Amino acid sequence: MAVLRGRWARDWRQRGDSLLELLVAVLVIGVGALGVAKLQMQSAQSNRTALQVSMATSLAEDMLERLRANASANYAGIGFGDPPPNFVDCRGRNCTSAEMEAFDVVLWKCVLGRWREQPPCAAARTAGLLAAQQLQPGLPDGDGGVTVDASGLATATVRWQGQGEVALSTRR
Repeated sequence: MAVLRGRWARDWRQRGDSLLELLVAVLVIGVGALGVAKLQMQSAQSNRTALQVSMATSLAEDMLERLRANASANYAGIGFGDPPPNFVDCRGRNCTSAEMEAFDVVLWKCVLGRWREQPPCAAARTAGLLAAQQLQPGLPDGDGGVTVDASGLATATVRWQGQGEVALSTRR
């Protein structure tokens, strides 16, 4: 019977140890890769949420600027769930305060997202005031409302599905 001595005997016994070390290394690398993938997914979700909040803030500011420019109109009647009114193109003519309000509300509600397929939005797109639906999808189920209290404080609120809402206020 031959007896293995020296270097060969040691290598023969360690073959199982190296396989176990390899399996542990693969497990550690796999867990690390899953962690990186989860971090990447959370980062993408946070970026999407930040974009939506930024867009909602910009849209609320837009409505408040429209309200300031047409201070004689009554924007307080804009509610959540109210579709945009009939489209009136005020670009090439002198509109009344009420017509300008309707013009502003149509453009605002259509950009928010929920009402983008309604006929007033299609009319505004045909007039060249809004981008195509594919280029301007708005917020997911985005809608807005305006309130004006007795002291003249106007608040434009934008809500959308997912993260929540943004509300900005200004004095008239």
